[in-house]
Amino acid sequence: HSDVVSDADCLGAIYGAETPVYASSGWTAVRDQVIREPGSDNDHWVEQAVVLYPAGDKAKKFFESSRDQWQKCANSDVAVDDPDHIERYIWSFQKVQKAGDSIITQNSEQEDSNGWACQHALGVVSNVVVESIACSYNVGDEGEQIVSKIMENAAKQ
Repeated sequence: HSDVVSDADCLGAIYGAETPVYASSGWTAVRDQVIREPGSDNDHWVEQAVVLYPAGDKAKKFFESSRDQWQKCANSDVAVDDPDHIERYIWSFQKVQKAGDSIITQNSEQEDSNGWACQHALGVVSNVVVESIACSYNVGDEGEQIVSKIMENAAKQ
């Protein structure tokens, strides 16, 4: 998506598991999944990703770098063009929230969309980075809940 975002520095704040965001971080494996209702007009949209690193310090470094980058995008607007560059969508980012020492969240809302918003959450446990974006017309803390649950499961391994 880097070619459709007005501010490439905010790519990691608006999209999950983007290759340019993770490119030089040293990851060894990634799993990414999108879940939504059928069709193009969804009431709910969720992306969840798990990224494996060879060591915990590399995962923690990526987490801290992402937190800093997300904070730079806070309280700003980012434009996203559709793949055909016909329509443009403006996303307004809120400030980064910290849920403990290992999870951050950031909400964003799409302009002129009747309240369509997303909660993006990022967490780190051991040598794993977990990311989730949950979007709906009444988004709450679903992104954080997903990340917390995946982290809980990863810690058991």
